[in-house]
Amino acid sequence: MSVLQKYLFTPHAPNTAAGFTDDSFSVVDLGRGRGAFSLASSAVTELPRGVLSASFDEPNIQNRDELIDIMLGTVEAAGLRNKKRWSVALPEGAARTLIVALESKPSSRKELSEVLSWKIERVIAAPASQLRVSRQRLSREAGQERYLVTVAHEEVIAEYEDIFEAIGWQAGLIAPRHLGEAQWLAWADSAGEGMMISANRLGFSGVIVKGGEPVMVRVSTCEPEARIDELHRFALYYRDRVEESSKAAVEMNCLLVLGDIDENEAQSAVADALGNRPRLISAAGFGFDLAGQPIKFEQLAAAAGLATMAWQ
Repeated sequence: MSVLQKYLFTPHAPNTAAGFTDDSFSVVDLGRGRGAFSLASSAVTELPRGVLSASFDEPNIQNRDELIDIMLGTVEAAGLRNKKRWSVALPEGAARTLIVALESKPSSRKELSEVLSWKIERVIAAPASQLRVSRQRLSREAGQERYLVTVAHEEVIAEYEDIFEAIGWQAGLIAPRHLGEAQWLAWADSAGEGMMISANRLGFSGVIVKGGEPVMVRVSTCEPEARIDELHRFALYYRDRVEESSKAAVEMNCLLVLGDIDENEAQSAVADALGNRPRLISAAGFGFDLAGQPIKFEQLAAAAGLATMAWQ
């Protein structure tokens, strides 16, 4: 089991999951057979403006009653109304993911919590007492202890938990959208490094995974026409960091592109920055045949990624 899988894993994880994108809400009931996944059931509903606005430090849910109606209608359309156990991918921006490096190994759990809280507060600019923090230890790099940390404001998480309780859901796992999407890199059947790029309303999110571990997470705010240039800079930054720390060349083997970014342009930008051309991976490679369907993989990717944990 990879570190990313351990980080997201909960015992007896359900194969039903939900996810929020910029403008839609989706639910999936995932099946698996003969090495591929399938959608036993799924549904997507567009979110009208004024219902939900993802934010890290401001209220997200603007119309509670309408959002509840949309969520119940979506699970009804998918035939999943009686399902109670869910994993949920939050909309991009509602939570943040950090990779925190420590100069030395803490002597106790208390010291670890204190050091992580101090580092998180420096980045987030909010007291740790106001934050919901999840962490998972990563392997050491350049002699440093590292942790994968997800952070959300307690008040923001409480908004979503209130909704889940109102509709009778037991949400055992609540994770950022980009971690649900990056989960597909664990199923890409490709050794070495992999990159996931997911477009959103404000720019894009990028996750690089190596040896089953997230090694870099980047949220880029930019105009749509600047995404490819920003992706090129992201890849260059990663290359420079790897070469500086390990003196080794980057071998990016696979690339998953989601949302409103041309995947061939993205592939070329990454190849130009890194010096090797990663293989594009797609929904079809995981067993999803959505050709001619009104549902797009990027609408389901985060939720379905969390649902794959039922087999891990």
